[in-house]
Amino acid sequence: MRITCLIKKISGWIAAFVIAAVLCNLACFLFYDPCQELPRDMGSTTGFLLPGSHGIYGLEGYCVANIDSFGYVNRDMPRSDDYCVVAGASHTEGLFIPAKDRYSDILNDMLYDDGQLHVINIGKSGNYFSVVLQHLDGILGEFPDAKAIIIETDSLCYDTKALYDSMAQTGYDPGETAEALTASMSGKRRLFVKAKQALPLLRLIHKQYYTYLESLERGTPSDILDPVFWEQEYKGDFETALDDLMKFIRKKTDKQVIILYHPAVKLEEDGSLSFPTNNAEPYYEKVCRKNGIDFIDMTDTFRQAYEQRHVIPYGFANTTPGDGHMNKEAHRMIAEELAKVLK
Repeated sequence: MRITCLIKKISGWIAAFVIAAVLCNLACFLFYDPCQELPRDMGSTTGFLLPGSHGIYGLEGYCVANIDSFGYVNRDMPRSDDYCVVAGASHTEGLFIPAKDRYSDILNDMLYDDGQLHVINIGKSGNYFSVVLQHLDGILGEFPDAKAIIIETDSLCYDTKALYDSMAQTGYDPGETAEALTASMSGKRRLFVKAKQALPLLRLIHKQYYTYLESLERGTPSDILDPVFWEQEYKGDFETALDDLMKFIRKKTDKQVIILYHPAVKLEEDGSLSFPTNNAEPYYEKVCRKNGIDFIDMTDTFRQAYEQRHVIPYGFANTTPGDGHMNKEAHRMIAEELAKVLK
């Protein structure tokens, strides 16, 4: 009798767990169901997103992302022959921002009204400043006729070694297109992709786990911005390394290159907005100007927006103000600044 009762209890627990998991998984289709990725080795980014697919992003803000036939987040518009390329990480990809509100799309609509795509967004989560630079050959190979290359970054915390490492190119293979990678997927890989599409809950758990591990590896902001470390860097070969990097870029291309820097912010207890920094901005401004590269620093624009309109560039209604990804206001401010500089 006792064994029967125990079996019933365990069966009930299992059934409750399964039902809860199914309901949570169904809820994820409306809350967090990200686009599938197609990794690649030699291209303008570390990978594509599955062409023609869509994803739901509700962890911060909310948006439905639609992927074009090339494996990028651009709207379904014909590409113009007169175009520039925007590269960067998740801020540029526009996670949690509707397509029309991304700075690349706002810029496109501000400058053109012909219904064509002139600002091609190849933003990819994890493609930070140094990663984008390592794919410069890929960008130039895939987009040889681009009139300008815009590189977005939310940090200038790259020491001398990191700057030199940024010059190591991954190369470019013209055969590594989204269409080719999709067509060459094995049956096992296709099954794996379908399983991931069917189980967004597992992907959410996976994301949270690896986000936690990455937070342990990155260290705290105080470690990253350690003034003693950066003072030693600036007294050493930092400026030479930065100059060598900009010369490297200039040697690769004579196109207009814009480095877009949008700093992190911190909402202080007294209500003021501060900008944690390693004070590298003057070096970038000086060295970029010397090498004919445009450097946009959004610090003053963000500060004025907060002081005059109480606008915080990061965070959404469902997140902590000042944390996470850029919101619509920040994307619009960036588009306006880019429009002033883009030739």
